[in-house]
Amino acid sequence: MFNTLIKRLFSLSSQKQQSNYFFFEEKKLVDLEIQKLNEAVSQKKSITCQTIISIEEKHQKYFYDVLFGESPKNLPYDELSIFIAEKIESLLTNPIAILETLPILPASLSQILEQLNNNEFDTDLLISIIEQEPALAAKVIELSNSSFYNHTSKEITNIKSAFVILGVNGLLEGVINGFISNLTPQTFMSFQLFGNKIWQHNLTTGTIAKELLTNSTDKQNIAEGYLIGLISNLGDMVIFQLLMEAFTYVHPDCQPSSSAFKTLLCKNSKKLTYRIAQYWKLPKSIVNILALQTKLTKSSMLSALFKQQPLACYIYEANLLSEFEIRLEHSTVDESDITEMKNDMIFSNEAKNYLDNLLSNILLEA
Repeated sequence: MFNTLIKRLFSLSSQKQQSNYFFFEEKKLVDLEIQKLNEAVSQKKSITCQTIISIEEKHQKYFYDVLFGESPKNLPYDELSIFIAEKIESLLTNPIAILETLPILPASLSQILEQLNNNEFDTDLLISIIEQEPALAAKVIELSNSSFYNHTSKEITNIKSAFVILGVNGLLEGVINGFISNLTPQTFMSFQLFGNKIWQHNLTTGTIAKELLTNSTDKQNIAEGYLIGLISNLGDMVIFQLLMEAFTYVHPDCQPSSSAFKTLLCKNSKKLTYRIAQYWKLPKSIVNILALQTKLTKSSMLSALFKQQPLACYIYEANLLSEFEIRLEHSTVDESDITEMKNDMIFSNEAKNYLDNLLSNILLEA
């Protein structure tokens, strides 16, 4: 998807300076003694880049370790990865070129959201909207035939039957899933693996947001909250694809360094998600919530913000709980992590009840 953009990014002057793609590896061999002398400085750079200054950042690091693997401890300084990360970051500081490369948002999405936010929505109109876009309709039918939703032996073959199986939120999930599949390249096995993990994280975030809102006094925003959860980490997917295509173009035998990649995600993902929502002209209420996610860096901010923007807070908590749930599934959580999550990282009673139920279910399964 970003192939032309990547070629332009690494074009002409950059290529002239690096006609040899193995320049970085050869330089390490030639300057081995110099590198040893500078190792302390290099390690300091790496430590500075990854310094944990809050429980939120510590949690984020552990989550990314689960998602993409732990950063190699014996690779404190990776010049090639840093070079490419800097190039990608230059794009992210002014991402209009990235945004213009993204697929166009289907008109049906805004129409579906408008219908779902209406308590007396027209089911026939909703179905006809989806039927007008065959690719999305196919994804909705595919989802309705999944074991998660379809507990019968009967095959679903049309949108009306799919709606009966999925319900309104499942229908929305199918439409978003169909659209997001356009952002997932089929040529990169590594993206298919990690991109699917990120998408599963989005699905869980949407589901948790829906549950938190269902149990709150803010029930009128359930459909909108579910949608925001589904798209809340689009920045992760886009940045990862940019890195994959950049490495394929510059040095096809290498993969992005975990530490450089995670740093890029932490710094830019939420901002890019917000810019994508702006570019797609999503409803202002959704754009505003995603804007707040870029500013919500500390859980201690929740208590004051809940009075003014409860939906933004529930989305923030849903994202944290989704990450924590994935960490629990991979057994990277100890008692101190649980205590920090409950006492310091989530605020609402709905989020704390969700965490208690999650932990209880895990104990029952053990």
